[in-house]
Order: sequence, then C-alpha cells, then structure tokens
Amino acid sequence: MAPSKMSIPPPNIVNSEFKEPLLCGPGPCNMWPSVREALTKPVVSPLCDQFFSALDDIRAGIKYVFQTKSNLVLAISGSGHSGMETLITNLVGPKETLLIATRGIWDERAYNVANRYGIKTIIYRVPYNTTFTLEELEKQVELYRPTAMFITHGDSSTGTVQKLEGLGDICHKYGTLLLVDTVVSLGGVPFFMDAWGVDAVYTSTQKALSGPAGISPVAFSARAEQKIKNRKYETPFYFDINLLAQQWNCYGNTRSYHHTMSPPLIWALRECLRQLSIETLEKSWERHAKSTRHFHERLQRLPLDFLVPNPEHRLATVSTLVLPNGYNYNEVVKYIREKHNIIIFPGLGPTAGKSLRIGIMGVNSNSAVADALADALADALQALVKSSL
Repeated sequence: MAPSKMSIPPPNIVNSEFKEPLLCGPGPCNMWPSVREALTKPVVSPLCDQFFSALDDIRAGIKYVFQTKSNLVLAISGSGHSGMETLITNLVGPKETLLIATRGIWDERAYNVANRYGIKTIIYRVPYNTTFTLEELEKQVELYRPTAMFITHGDSSTGTVQKLEGLGDICHKYGTLLLVDTVVSLGGVPFFMDAWGVDAVYTSTQKALSGPAGISPVAFSARAEQKIKNRKYETPFYFDINLLAQQWNCYGNTRSYHHTMSPPLIWALRECLRQLSIETLEKSWERHAKSTRHFHERLQRLPLDFLVPNPEHRLATVSTLVLPNGYNYNEVVKYIREKHNIIIFPGLGPTAGKSLRIGIMGVNSNSAVADALADALADALQALVKSSL
C-alpha cells in the first residue's frame, strides 16, 4: 500500500512498571499462583483432544461447585453478565414474565437485559440492606405466576446474602423456574443447586474462585432443560445453550464447533476448579467465614458501622461499611490505595455514597489480609481527620 494512503501513524505505546495491589474490593480479587501459571499454557485448537479433555475436567468441576448432578453444565465465554444474559434469554421468551426480586444493582441489570428482549418484567423490591423472606416471595410468585424468578444469592453492591433454601419448592409449586446469580458467593458461602431446587445458575471466576474475569460457569436443571428444548423463540446465537451444549459435549456424543473459546481462560478456569476441589467446598466455606469474622472483630475497635444491620444477612465475601459523618468515601478509598496499595471500592448502585465495599475472598481470604485491611482503615480514619483540621 502506498505510504500516501496512511493517515494514522503508529501509536507510541510505552511499557510502564506496575506494582500489583492487594485486591480487596467486591471483585476482582488476586489470583491463585497456579492460576497465573495456567494462563501461560500453550494455545491449542478448539477441536483437539487436549482441549476437549480440559472441557470435560471443567464440567466435572462445575458440577461439584454448584452441587448438581445435571449434565447441562458448561461455561460461557464472557464476564458474569454473559451468564446472566444466557440464563434469561434461554429460559424466558418475549412476552413471557420474569419476576425480579430486587435489592441491588445486579437485579437492576437483569431488568435491563430482560427488557431488551421484550420480556415482561415485574419488580419486587426490598430495602438494599436487607433480604427477602420466603413468605413475601411466595406471595409474589402466587400473584403473578411468572415463567421465571431471578434473584441474586450474594449481592456485591449491598453486601447481603439471600436465603434460598425452600425457594425452589415455592417456585415449582406455581410452575415458575428459579434463576440465581452466584457470582460473588460461589465458593465463599454454601450453595446447593439440586437440594435447593435451583433451575439455572451462573457465576464468574474473578471473585471467590480467584481467577481472571472473562469466563462464566452455568448450570441448568432438568426443568430448565425441557423449557429450552421446547421453546418457540430464537435466543441469541452466541448464548444458545442448545448449540453450546454440543460444543461442550454435555451429553457425551458431540464435539461440534460453535465459537473459538479462549484457551488461556479455559486453562485458568480448570485450575480454579481444581484448586477448590483440592481444598474442598466445606473447607473453603469455613475459611471465608473465619477470615470475615476476624475482620469484623477488628472493626469493632474502629468508629465504623455495618450497612447491613442483621448479621445473618451479611455476605461472607463482601462487607459493606458506613463511615462516620464528615468522611468522604472516595477519599478513604483513594488514601488506602495510595498509602497501602490496597484496592477497596465505594458503594455502587443503591449504595453509592453510602458505604465502603470490602472483599475478603478467594486467595485473599485469610487473617493476614483481614489484619492488613483493618490496619489500613484505622490509618485512613486517623490521617484524613488530621488532614481536615
């Protein structure tokens, strides 16, 4: 090509040094060392035996972490939002009804996704610093008889965890499917897909699984599978579970090509699931509960309040804290980042300007990280008061 045709010069992309911070927001968190190593494994063809073997390992791991015997388990190429969109578009068609139990920003995102596909959406809302009772949810399901209900298990915008045991039975009583977001809860707190009657669930790797964002495990119950097989509408090609199930060989007789998945993310997810299987779910749940309990005990020495008043409603992976009057949330976040190289987040969605969001999960779920966070918070509260005098 003639040089005269070139109107855009090459950019000057300069490498810069970057000291990895301690990631203690609501996600992402730091990665397991073995997951870092997995990301450097060779790129392979999406149609070779080695790649298919990795997919088989991932499916076995997904069954374990979701605690399901379902065969329709796989991972979506995309962040947690891709899991959300996959569940909604495969299970609720245009003009069908989705009941969304709303207390945080991710429920609002589900509302946004559903509306884009012409789905009739019904919102039932409770205050963002609490959770739903089964009685009030049953009243809504009985009243509207929706095709499906969407609910978030652990909500990273509010720091709440929703009790799910018994909700699946309620939904099925009225012919409703139960769809659940476990992005920030899976691996950190107990979750039992089959025992709780969950029909579809998704998560993502960058939270308590301590991997990189960009790939999202999903699972579907037998009820959900029948809904997918019998649906009368088209779902987006990229999120079509009927096609993806063939690529992931969910039924043991297909090895078809749907799209080119990212081998580094496949290796990373496989290693995340391997690490959790080695530790076991029970020990991981116990470790997360112990680390957060220690952190909360340290907070009792500081002039901070919990955004979520009921301890039973507090999420073990993300704590939401209220600062004393006079403090600016963004200034505290900035100070801790600059002085201690620790990243925490201010509120988001309904909690914006009302809380700090601090995550202790995955590889970071230990007493040393809890102490580092408590010390950094104490320093910030003292330093910022002095600087304002």
